[in-house]
Amino acid sequence: MFYTSKIQHTLRLPPHLLSLPLDEAIKIELENIFLDKLIANLGLCISIYDIDEIEGGFIYPGQGASTHKVKFRLIVFRPFVGEIISAKLKESDANGLRLSLGFFYDIYVPSHLFAESIPILSLTLIEGTMSDGHGNLEIQNTLLMG
Repeated sequence: MFYTSKIQHTLRLPPHLLSLPLDEAIKIELENIFLDKLIANLGLCISIYDIDEIEGGFIYPGQGASTHKVKFRLIVFRPFVGEIISAKLKESDANGLRLSLGFFYDIYVPSHLFAESIPILSLTLIEGTMSDGHGNLEIQNTLLMG
C-alpha cells in the first residue's frame, strides 16, 4: 500500500527561500511540487521521506532562481488491484460509493464492481442518527452500508 520511491529531480529554488538552510528550503519546494499529486506508474505522493543528495546551485542567465539536482525518497500510496483497505463511507447511492482514507478523499467504487450479494441501500445521515427505512442506528459521523 505505501512504498518509498527514489526520485531525481532538477529543481529551481525561488529566491525567497534562499534565507532558509538549503536542505529545508529544498524540502519545502519539493513538497510544493510533489505532495498530493498523482504520478503515473508511481502513485499518490504522501510525503518527502528524506533527501539523499543535493548537487548544483547554479543560477542561469536571465533567471533569479538557483537550480539544483536533488535525489530524494518519496512516500507514495499505491494499492494493488484487489487489496482490501479500510475507509470511511462519504456517500452512497445506486451508482456506487465515495470513500475517504483520511488523507485521500476521492476514492470512488462503482456499483458494477460490488459483489452480487451486497444490497444497495440509500442512507441518510441526520445529526448522528442514520435512517435506513428499517429504524434508526446510532452512529458518530460515520455512514455504514448494510
